[in-house]
Amino acid sequence: MLTTLACVARSVHIAITVTALLEVAACQRVRTEVISGSDGSSADLPGSGGAGSGGAGSGGAGSGGASGAGGSGPRDAGAVETAAPCVNLQCLRVTCPGGAQTSISGIAFAPNGTLPLFNVIVYVPNAPLAPFQQGVSCDRCGKVSGSPIASAISNEEGKFKLNNVPAGKNIPLVVQVGKWRRQVTIPDVVACQDNVLDAGLTRLPRNRKEGDMPRIAATTGTCDRLGCLLPKLGVDVSELGTAADARAVAFYRGFEEQPVASGVEGPPNIQEASVLWRDDAELSKYDMALLSCECREALNNKGPAAYDALTRYLAKGGRIFGSDFMYVWYKNSTDPRLAGALSIVGGAPHAAQDPMVIDTSFPKGKALADWMKFIDPTITYGQIRSEMTFANFTGAMAMTSQVWASSPNGSPPMASQPRIVTINTPAGLSAEQQCGRAVHIDAHISPTSVLDDVRKVFPENCGTTLGKAESALAFLFFDLASCIQDDIAPVVPPIIVP
Repeated sequence: MLTTLACVARSVHIAITVTALLEVAACQRVRTEVISGSDGSSADLPGSGGAGSGGAGSGGAGSGGASGAGGSGPRDAGAVETAAPCVNLQCLRVTCPGGAQTSISGIAFAPNGTLPLFNVIVYVPNAPLAPFQQGVSCDRCGKVSGSPIASAISNEEGKFKLNNVPAGKNIPLVVQVGKWRRQVTIPDVVACQDNVLDAGLTRLPRNRKEGDMPRIAATTGTCDRLGCLLPKLGVDVSELGTAADARAVAFYRGFEEQPVASGVEGPPNIQEASVLWRDDAELSKYDMALLSCECREALNNKGPAAYDALTRYLAKGGRIFGSDFMYVWYKNSTDPRLAGALSIVGGAPHAAQDPMVIDTSFPKGKALADWMKFIDPTITYGQIRSEMTFANFTGAMAMTSQVWASSPNGSPPMASQPRIVTINTPAGLSAEQQCGRAVHIDAHISPTSVLDDVRKVFPENCGTTLGKAESALAFLFFDLASCIQDDIAPVVPPIIVP
């Protein structure tokens, strides 16, 4: 019996590597011999009940989970696959008296450690994490790396709870949104109680020394400074650079309506945006692209090759975030379904009214409204105010796009028109066949003051605090990074192994 306990304890302290798994397998053979002894007793073995009455076999990690804001409970409980003999950390689950559970709870944060995030996957892995494919790739929801044995999704307050987790020292935990992924070690998980985690353990990585990050291309523009969102979210300055740097974020110079002195427009050695979007191979180096408004269509730095490259980039899993005049990428797309997803007037008419009203009839729309109200209780529920709202769109095709927010057009007000829209790509296919995603905001939300400028002293000029409306950008930014699913369906945790 002492040999068995030593083996189980060792399975917690050793790193989850191939060698470690082989050692744990040897421990498992010892455990099996004890369990099959003459008296059949296993009460003194941690996790001897496997997926028993208090474990994943009775409903996985979600036996008590619920969704919603206002403290209604974090989403948890990934679907459970067929049960099998316990392996590695599974063997450290404890059957607790009186129906109690060993659980982990906390709040998932952006890299800055202060902004709670919705729809973050949190899980306990039971195997090594596989490295991500470099560059653009297809990421559909359902499964994650590491054979998770407990998983949860953070709710509109960023809260999550994992039930039936292993008890002991040095338990691994993963916090993930798309290719944002950080694995940490929980020093001690106490059995048969809830273990509340510190924010330092539950935020996304600030840099690639802390974990994985998507590669992001960001273009500058006089009329919107989407790139300034990144340092405000906590992305380390060491990860902000240009295409020539081996950093997570590369800036490219878009068309500048009000150019400033040469050499101070963003990071040193910045290249023209046309280098990015006219070359499929260059685009494919990046998981996401932030395309700031250039104050006009600026067709001279784009052209047919760029429209074709960006269309193909989206189809194979690329993600783009644009505002105002960046509608040109849809209007001129070489995919007729993408080009027809939105009814585009163009020209940035100033006829749109503010505020934009969020559509709360679908799960993610309601989550956005709930989340914004939680972040700032002083705002009016379900409304987004911007510095300037436009009327570039008169409609959106329901089969190919999802409208998140609308506002009336004209004075007196006329019918509401789309202002925030997402399109999963290839447009018009089922969610099982889609890989990419586009977000478009028909407004200027990022502040355009001299204290919030990618073009000058960067990133110092970006500021450090999100504005009220910028929180909507943050929500949509991390939603853009997340795995692809049918947006009218509720978000669910990945499948776990019981």
